[in-house]
Amino acid sequence: MSGLKLFYDGSCYFCRNFALVSKLKSQARVELIDLREHPNIQRAFLAEGVDIDSSFVVEANGQRLLENAAMSYLLVQLGYRRMAWLFDVPLLGPALYKTLVILRRIYLFFARKKPFKDAV
Repeated sequence: MSGLKLFYDGSCYFCRNFALVSKLKSQARVELIDLREHPNIQRAFLAEGVDIDSSFVVEANGQRLLENAAMSYLLVQLGYRRMAWLFDVPLLGPALYKTLVILRRIYLFFARKKPFKDAV
């Protein structure tokens, strides 16, 4: 099975732990890239129009996956196909993902961490 790259927010407790679980349990080889430690990659994503404050970014099989598509892909790699399906449902998937984004923003606010757009 081929490898994948997971770009995540290392300052977010939930993102960091989900990324670590992804690396440990995935059927693929996972390279974790903490965007807080790589401001050049942050700037590149922002210049490409990728909203890294609202998305995991997964690169696998020559494709870049964002938001609920990235979450679904990772859940399949972890063996959680039933949960992954929820993120693929047209209206439900984006809504579930937006809920996760809101929870991340609340966490960052209370942890006094800046969003990426304010940090670079």
